[in-house]
Amino acid sequence: MLSASVPAPTPCSLQASPPHPRSNHIAARASMASAAARSSAHIAVVGDVHDQWNLEEDTKALELLQPDLVLFTGDFGEENVELVKSVANLYFAKAVILGNHDAWHTTQFSGKKKDGVQLQLECLGEEHVSYWCLDYPTLKLSVVGGRPFSCGGKNLFRQKLLSTRFGVQDMDGSAKRICKATSGAPEDHLVMILAHNGPTGLGSNMDDIFGKDWVFGGGDHGDPDLAQALSLSKETGKICAPLLVFGHMHKELADGHGLRKMIVVGDDNTMYLNGAIVPRVKRLNVEQGTPESCGTMRAFTLVEILNGTVDNIVESWVSVAGDRITLEEEHFLFKSGDRITLPKLDVNLSLIAYFLLLWLEILAVILGG
Repeated sequence: MLSASVPAPTPCSLQASPPHPRSNHIAARASMASAAARSSAHIAVVGDVHDQWNLEEDTKALELLQPDLVLFTGDFGEENVELVKSVANLYFAKAVILGNHDAWHTTQFSGKKKDGVQLQLECLGEEHVSYWCLDYPTLKLSVVGGRPFSCGGKNLFRQKLLSTRFGVQDMDGSAKRICKATSGAPEDHLVMILAHNGPTGLGSNMDDIFGKDWVFGGGDHGDPDLAQALSLSKETGKICAPLLVFGHMHKELADGHGLRKMIVVGDDNTMYLNGAIVPRVKRLNVEQGTPESCGTMRAFTLVEILNGTVDNIVESWVSVAGDRITLEEEHFLFKSGDRITLPKLDVNLSLIAYFLLLWLEILAVILGG
């Protein structure tokens, strides 16, 4: 559990460690497997905030949950600098990525005054992990950040901001920056990825983890640069990531079409987790006139990592009513042994069977004639 003795995270320079040569794949993976065997942590994910954050109440909730590390997926508000400043003041160890709403008004950096995006970045400092590797030595964990301000899909959102601040011009350049950041993690650390939006390749149905729910027929709204970076990192032996955390695509689908799948387990047992429970705060339904009548319930997604693998994932709702802090609801999204696999190509087996039988009947008539 987190305590005052846990040191602040250590930033890794992108040039801190050279990439592993291809000839060292086996040794690198063996080292990472050894690190995984020693890495355990209790992680709290705060999905897209959208102005629903209160430092006092959320701190009380987190003190009940006692995570070792808190991950924020961004979209704090439409460049809500004061809220981000409040998040920066949270005393728990944390890592943050800014989302598209956090660059809602600013299209490019100004040389004359500090805009909302610049002020947010200054508030967060090294804990904003975009294209960066942040180490947590006592946890034997490192967090690598994806592209900031992501809006999903094939185009770079806020390309001028990315170019000026991060030197990223296109998807390929973004993928290489993410991949390079993974090489900065110590070899005895487990690496986790934190991005605002997830990668392509995880399904195109409306209710898939990053499926378009606002378009008839759906579509894959993942980030191609992140998918490319993950592929490159795995090929070169730079990454052993049991957990990849994202937001952006809200749990509740558009127009009341149901709920989104929030977890996918890859073929290599990599866990893809969408933490965007929106809204994340509900008013408590209690008797009016009592001290607790102004209370709230606040959502967190809790991840337990044991011996380098994800043991369980729980959607948790904590009620905060004055000094009364209670774990109100727990919904298990994943337990060790479960498998919520990558979506396969949709095939209507009934329709195939129907046409197959029809074809056999026609063939029988022809042969009989």
